[in-house]
Amino acid sequence: MLTGIIFGLITAVTIGVNHLLTAVVARRFGVLRSTTATLALALVAMVAWALLIGSPFEITRDQLVLLAYLGTCAGGAFLCGYMALRLGPISVVSPIGALSGAMTVVFSFWMLGERPGIVQWAGIPIAVVGAVLASLVIERGAKIRLVTWGPVFAMISVVVGSISNAGLKIPIRDGLDSNITVITQRVYTVAYVALLLVIVSRVVEQRRRRGDPRYQGSDQVKITWRTGWLLVVVGLIDAVSFISFGYGLAYAPAWLIGIISQSGRVIAVIGGVMFFNERLHHLQWTGVALVTVGVAMSIAG
Repeated sequence: MLTGIIFGLITAVTIGVNHLLTAVVARRFGVLRSTTATLALALVAMVAWALLIGSPFEITRDQLVLLAYLGTCAGGAFLCGYMALRLGPISVVSPIGALSGAMTVVFSFWMLGERPGIVQWAGIPIAVVGAVLASLVIERGAKIRLVTWGPVFAMISVVVGSISNAGLKIPIRDGLDSNITVITQRVYTVAYVALLLVIVSRVVEQRRRRGDPRYQGSDQVKITWRTGWLLVVVGLIDAVSFISFGYGLAYAPAWLIGIISQSGRVIAVIGGVMFFNERLHHLQWTGVALVTVGVAMSIAG
């Protein structure tokens, strides 16, 4: 159990740091391009690690089918997560993303039969209420609006990402090596996201040729060796994060690793305030605090 918690903490730190860097690359290169590039780079690093340590590649057809489905969930979670960080604010969407730890408790109970304690269950509604409050702005005249569409994408990412997180425990529990588990899922994820990138790119190019003004010009930076080094950094950190997450699942319950790994998003909250000069309203700070309390209850319980 202690070994799993240590790997969960490593995942937490890497997720927190990577969220800040992901916000930069998503805004600079676009969501689809940056997601595809970083996921592919992470896959290369993960395969290299598995070959280095000699992970046994023994996988059944049923496990391949399951991981194909989980790869779809992970792809949706990454795309929505990148979009959320692009739209921001980071100090709001990142704590909402931490809800995936609490939601993993639910899916672990449903899919795996794991039995979290009453404190873990109590922390979930507190974190959910906090996520809603963090997403809203109350203006004069009692008008309520979303701070941006970022929180909406963050919540979608939470749901589909939690299914993926909990589901990865199934093949690992059945004896599949944790590295092969996360690598196989990532292969599917990269394939799905890359296919979507190709389709969208062709549609945009066709409309640009037809003279559609909405597709003339772009504020996205071209990816080159000189500008794309940050994508490499994000990809490598993502590889470390996912490998440690897999090891955590091998040594501890999925709900516990899910919660611990997402607690590191507080790093992104602090970074959003310090480096992106984000200023939250009192209601949003209350929401962030409630998310933190809910996640902490789930860990402490």
